[in-house]
Amino acid sequence: MDRIQKISSYLLVIFNILLVVLPLSLLILWFFIDVDPIKEAIKHGLLFGPVDTPEGIVNLGTIKWYPLTKFTGFMGSLLGILPILLGLMILKTIFRNYRKGEIFNITNARQYKYLGYLFFLDALLTKPLSDMLQVLSVTFTYPPGLRYISIGFGTPNMEALFCGILVIVISWVMVEGYKLQEEQKLII
Repeated sequence: MDRIQKISSYLLVIFNILLVVLPLSLLILWFFIDVDPIKEAIKHGLLFGPVDTPEGIVNLGTIKWYPLTKFTGFMGSLLGILPILLGLMILKTIFRNYRKGEIFNITNARQYKYLGYLFFLDALLTKPLSDMLQVLSVTFTYPPGLRYISIGFGTPNMEALFCGILVIVISWVMVEGYKLQEEQKLII
């Protein structure tokens, strides 16, 4: 139990750091996306992957960026990591309980269920909307008639749905574990 509590403390620190670093790094990257060193890193696939548009794959390092297109791209990226940020907040609640030595409790089971629903939300809403904003930011400077807004559903969405189902089943197991633990407390 001590190891779980110790590792939970370390993970809480990591979660807190990620909650600050992820959105801040996105903001910095999108603010400086048109600076040459950043553009070169993007062209080589080090910072962002290419965006898949109906006309083909577009590398973000080759685009001429304007404030509105930067903002649209940033909002798409931020929307894309929103489930990660919310998931980190949920995990913080779970690991705070682990740090206290509370493994099988109803709060953890509820948090796991929320995490499963978050996977569903990610697959059905945020991934398609994030991809749509990315395509819009890339094609916004195209001449009229060549700009795109497209919403897609593919394999990554199916993976998130599958993970959501697994996490919800884990939440059911946690509820049963909690019930067993409560029954054991009543047995002399």
